[in-house]
Amino acid sequence: MQLATLITSAIAEGVFSQGQQLPTESELTEACGVSRVTVRQAFQLLIQNGQIVSRRGKGTFVARLNVQHDLSGLQGFLEVLRSQGVEPETELLEFSASAGRKDLSRPHNTNLPVRLRRRYRVDGEAFAVVEAYMPPAAGQVGFERAEYLSVYEILKNFLGISVARADVSIQCARPSSRILKELDLDPKSQVLIMSRSSFNAANVICEHMRIYIVPERYTFKMSVAGPLNLASSVSPNILNVSE
Repeated sequence: MQLATLITSAIAEGVFSQGQQLPTESELTEACGVSRVTVRQAFQLLIQNGQIVSRRGKGTFVARLNVQHDLSGLQGFLEVLRSQGVEPETELLEFSASAGRKDLSRPHNTNLPVRLRRRYRVDGEAFAVVEAYMPPAAGQVGFERAEYLSVYEILKNFLGISVARADVSIQCARPSSRILKELDLDPKSQVLIMSRSSFNAANVICEHMRIYIVPERYTFKMSVAGPLNLASSVSPNILNVSE
């Protein structure tokens, strides 16, 4: 469609930048001399192509490029976003010194009672929810400081723990109703779930984290030496990566 091509060209030329709101249907109708039906068809095509996104009650926006998360290095979730020019809005949903003790979803036989839950928004839209479990001493950080500190910053700067390695697993699954609500998703939606267990130099687990990510805007990648036999590396349910 001609209008879709014009909008695509405007995005490519920087007239509209990533995350920027596009003119409304009525504005495009008047500016381009086309009908509302034509504008809607052009928007629908661009949405299907992943070039723009529609947000209920807010308008239509230029889509951001997918965040690329390289699994070959030890990097926190917030650091990954910032390294690619994405500065998310963060909201600390919970910082509890003891909630992790009763949470059966954390790894068994671990002493990680401190639970942190944080929501990330990009361009005003819920993007990810992080659930992290840390050692008892992390409780001294408190809610106010935890609001602006990443999990790895808490481990290193307050507990003096250096992470030597991490085991990471990734799956696509339907999360709990609480996570769906916090991400503003439909009840049947699925998300990317990245689980990470971090270990110190003595090979003792010092942190466990689950990140629930809206999948349309996030990509995991890795590099391996030599041929990779996908048939033996990937199970039907989960991809496991040890760093």
